Amino acid sequence: MLRKERMFGRKGQSIVETALILPIIILVLAGIIDFGLMFNNYLVIINTSREAARNAAVGATDSEIANLVANLTTSLDSSKVSVTIYPSQAMRKKGDEVVVTIKYDNALFTPIISSIVPNPLPLNSKTVMRME
Repeated sequence: MLRKERMFGRKGQSIVETALILPIIILVLAGIIDFGLMFNNYLVIINTSREAARNAAVGATDSEIANLVANLTTSLDSSKVSVTIYPSQAMRKKGDEVVVTIKYDNALFTPIISSIVPNPLPLNSKTVMRME
């Protein structure tokens, strides 16, 4: 009989502990998801920058490069993607360097994390290749 009374008091304790720790666990999971989405967007930008610089190095026009970037970044919000190509198409010569810079403003979804880290978080990728 004494044993049952002790167990009855512990059931309420575990519910309280769960109620206290659950918001922290949810926040950590949301942060992990936010970081995963941001990392995926960063990888997309890095690979797109590399592809665009490679195409520029072999003689693609600025409009072809812009179309390539638009096609490769379909998973991103296109209004937040900006592309800079230096030097311009008319000034590129064989042996010179071409620089492609892609900037993306990544929106964070977790409110508490966005109060700690700037929101939107700017992601940048810069690739330099030599003209062929």
